[in-house]
Amino acid sequence: MTLQANDPSTGETILREARMSWWALWPRVVLGIVGLVVAAWGLLRQDQAGYAVAAFGALMFLWFVGGAMARRGSMNVKLTTRYLVLRTGLVSRHTSTIMLNRVESLDVDQSLWQRMCGYGTLTIRGTGSEDLRLAGISDPVGFQAEARKAINVASGAPL
Repeated sequence: MTLQANDPSTGETILREARMSWWALWPRVVLGIVGLVVAAWGLLRQDQAGYAVAAFGALMFLWFVGGAMARRGSMNVKLTTRYLVLRTGLVSRHTSTIMLNRVESLDVDQSLWQRMCGYGTLTIRGTGSEDLRLAGISDPVGFQAEARKAINVASGAPL
């Protein structure tokens, strides 16, 4: 997703933002849908055991789909004109910031399935900092290309 907004934490223009892909969470979503089917089947029975099965199915749906939504919402990475900013966590937040002139490499790992669905793992290696591994983000190759352009612009190298 390409943006032209300002990041409130850095005041920089956001060039691109990425978050976890729904395709990376498909097992949880499928299990949540199974929970809905179990809940519907339980409600159709209209007896005490059926209501217990329906409650179990509803809890299963909430657990898996709610967990997928929380996991997707708990991680995002922003590329600004001078920084790469990774934010993780919902309740407690961890933010890692790497200046673009400190990025050594941007590595993308994708299986065949991930390539077909458009998600993968982006690993950012920076000078003097820990490796940032972003598993399951959408369009990692596009993010990598946009980051390389921004790194070249920040360093004054030709595009």
